[in-house]
Amino acid sequence: MKKWARPGLLLLFLVPAFSLMLRPGIYTMHDPHVFRIQQFDNCIKDGVFPCRWAADSGKGYGEPMFNFYAQFPYWITQVFRTLNFSVLDSTKLAFIFSILASGISMYLLARRHWGPGGGLVSAVFYVYAPYRAVDVWVRGALPEALAFVLYPLIILQLDEYLNSKKTSRLVIFSVLIALLVTTHNLSLLMFLPFLGIFWLYRCISSKDFSSFPKLLLSAVFVLGLTAYYWLPVVFESSLVTLNETVSGYYDFHIHFTTLKELFISRYWGYGASLWAQKFLSVSIGQLHWVVPLLILPFALIKRKNNFLLFLTLGFLALFLTHGKSSVIWNYVPVMKYIQFPWRFLTVAAFFMSLSAGYAVNLFQARKLIVSGLIISVILVNYSFFRPDIWRTITDSEQFSGALWDEGRSTSLSDFWPKSAPDLPKDFAFSQPDFMSGSGTVTGFSKKSHSAAAMVLVTSPGAVRFPIVYFPGWRMFDTQGRQLEIVAAGRLGLITVDLPSGYHYLNLRFQNTLPRTVGNWTSLLSLVTLPIWFLKKRLG
Repeated sequence: MKKWARPGLLLLFLVPAFSLMLRPGIYTMHDPHVFRIQQFDNCIKDGVFPCRWAADSGKGYGEPMFNFYAQFPYWITQVFRTLNFSVLDSTKLAFIFSILASGISMYLLARRHWGPGGGLVSAVFYVYAPYRAVDVWVRGALPEALAFVLYPLIILQLDEYLNSKKTSRLVIFSVLIALLVTTHNLSLLMFLPFLGIFWLYRCISSKDFSSFPKLLLSAVFVLGLTAYYWLPVVFESSLVTLNETVSGYYDFHIHFTTLKELFISRYWGYGASLWAQKFLSVSIGQLHWVVPLLILPFALIKRKNNFLLFLTLGFLALFLTHGKSSVIWNYVPVMKYIQFPWRFLTVAAFFMSLSAGYAVNLFQARKLIVSGLIISVILVNYSFFRPDIWRTITDSEQFSGALWDEGRSTSLSDFWPKSAPDLPKDFAFSQPDFMSGSGTVTGFSKKSHSAAAMVLVTSPGAVRFPIVYFPGWRMFDTQGRQLEIVAAGRLGLITVDLPSGYHYLNLRFQNTLPRTVGNWTSLLSLVTLPIWFLKKRLG
């Protein structure tokens, strides 16, 4: 079979995982990424980069959502928006991309270890893991779905670097880690210890630890590339309710799995994860653990150490989903931000799927084994890749009426500024009003990171804007002079005292010191990439 034929065949195998998306409309999902994609799109249309404020979030009062939430997934959807696809279609295309690209990336990694046939098997297992269907079709967890694309590529590039010691491989590895940071930082948090174990195994096997200093430089480079994201998170997350998303429902103690849920159950649902019962699947998939375990005796006999490493890492990830691992969760405080221990199914699915590809090398009839395993895993798990409720709607229907109100109300307590003691119960009023004094507002407009109002003040007083205050908001008058604003009332709304007269007021959401330093650090780090490339080409 020609080299190009196998990836083409792989893509054909993956079509059933997303085929039901190829129709007008959108399906229901847990995460509000459709709304966030629309808000991010508004930022780009307004020429704002990087996007930090979601103007319609917080029931219309706005929230600094993108100041704390990784943005790369929305750049993926922005590619499709640029090609004139609707927001709904761009959302579906991003999920389809996550499926196809993760299959290809796993094929590239597994082919290195097990050959082309094993690469096909591992790739199909990877895409048809039940948790992949949960991420795409139930939770609608776009960042986590895209993280699946990066796991195999990161391992592959680290492996290539350790073999060749080529700087180009290290640079690619660093960029991939940076993409994972800005795609889903929790996925990096989960994956990093396993990446460290893989590196340590390689170093011990080769008795060569010389890569350690270069990897430290790589870590510095990653921090530079992603500074625009993590610096505001570090220095400004205490200003919002972000830290409160580790208690109550989000306390990890109530989301551990059981052995039955992990290995036996084929339960499928579209509900929430609760203490007494999970109304969604948290299974690794029967074939995903049975096939590697059947291979294990042969691998032990043949001393196939890379298989044994991958299988061990897969079961370690599964262990971290189970209640018996609670001692680790309690001992490592940062793990509480993962919220749901069953999220480690992302890492488990990766390593268990990678392990499964070794089966192809154990028998002479390789084509038969490849075909049998691929057909089996598709038939066993295909039924999971379907929506709960399909809405045959357009963008205009999604972003109006009850659905629009639902989008503006979701994740309200995740990014709400602490300058406001209360969460809003009602939606934002349509234009500024007078808290004291009197006058009329003759015009008001609001964009993604700005707002403007024309106000006629007949009696001096305080004018309140339907925008919650957060550091970075500044107000200017017609002459460009900055006016003093305060966060007023229980909702912390931007308020300014005005004298009598006619005023044109311009509100702009600007950078604070951490945002400015982060932006410039990332830009300078990014500029080094083409400079390095040109130097290598010309030198």
